[in-house]
Amino acid sequence: MEKSKVFIFVAIGILFTALIAVTVTLFFTLTSLKDMNNTNNENGNLNGENNKIVVNSEDIAILSIDEPITANLMQNNKDEDKYVLRISVGLALDKSQKDYKKINEQLTEKMPVLRHIIINVIRNKNYDEVIQPNAQELMGQEILNELNKYFQTKTITDIYFGEFFVQ
Repeated sequence: MEKSKVFIFVAIGILFTALIAVTVTLFFTLTSLKDMNNTNNENGNLNGENNKIVVNSEDIAILSIDEPITANLMQNNKDEDKYVLRISVGLALDKSQKDYKKINEQLTEKMPVLRHIIINVIRNKNYDEVIQPNAQELMGQEILNELNKYFQTKTITDIYFGEFFVQ
C-alpha cells in the first residue's frame, strides 16, 4: 500500500515538473517571437531572406546614377594582379515615405557623395569577394546600409546593378 502512494507522488511530481518545463519553454518561445515581430515592425516590413524592406511596386521610384562607377579592388597581397570593378547602379526609392522628396533631391544634388560612398564599398572588396555567386547581393546590401546610414533614411530600399564587370 505504501509503495503505491510513493509511486503516485513520484508520478505526480514528474508530471508537475514536465508541465512547468513545457510552460517555461512556451513562454520563452512566444516572447522571442514577439520580440522578432516588434523588431520587424520597427524596421518596416522586412523580407526574411535578406532583410530588405518590402515595398509595393507602385511605390518604387528608380534613381539611376548616369555614368558607370569604376574603382580598384583591394589587393590581398603585393604579388597579386590588380583588378577593377565597373558597375552601373540604380537606387530604389520608396515614394510612400514622408521624406521621399527630400531624399530624392539630396541624392540628386549630392551625386558625388553618393558615388564616393559606393566607391569606398568597392575599394574594400577584393577579387575573390566580387566573383562569388552572391557578390552582387552582398555588395548591394552593404551599399544600401551605408547610404541609408549617411542620409539617415529608410527611403532607399534596394540597389540595382545594370552592369557588374570585373577586370
